[in-house]
Amino acid sequence: MSEQQQEASEQQQQEPQNLTLNQAIEQALKIALTRGMVVKGITEVCKALECQKVKMVFLASDCDAPDYKNLVKGLAKQFNVKVVEIEQWVDLKDYCHIGLLSANIKEAAQKKGKEAKIKPRCSSAAILEWGEDSNAKKFLEEYVPAQE
Repeated sequence: MSEQQQEASEQQQQEPQNLTLNQAIEQALKIALTRGMVVKGITEVCKALECQKVKMVFLASDCDAPDYKNLVKGLAKQFNVKVVEIEQWVDLKDYCHIGLLSANIKEAAQKKGKEAKIKPRCSSAAILEWGEDSNAKKFLEEYVPAQE
């Protein structure tokens, strides 16, 4: 067994076997982000869907533009791509490492006695390539068909 295979095996053994949906999403996005295989935002997600490069789409349930959600869901359905809904866009923003962490923004605003203004928004993201065969990938691939 080569060193790379051994390291990959050890890494998979260290991952928790019982993941929650949010943990699996966060881990899968983190792995794909390290390889530059995540697109974020409606424009990039739609372009990637049309080019049929997407493995899985993540869409925030609290997206305030229903047309936006319908477009992403429609394209995903057309190209047979699985869609995972995330409750809040703030979580998706943090999972994609866009801007400062929301918790840090809220903490800083609280210290100043002001309302937290979390920006930029992120209502959709897509994985172009998984990067590795992780437990998070397996969890998401098994979870999504049950949701359809």
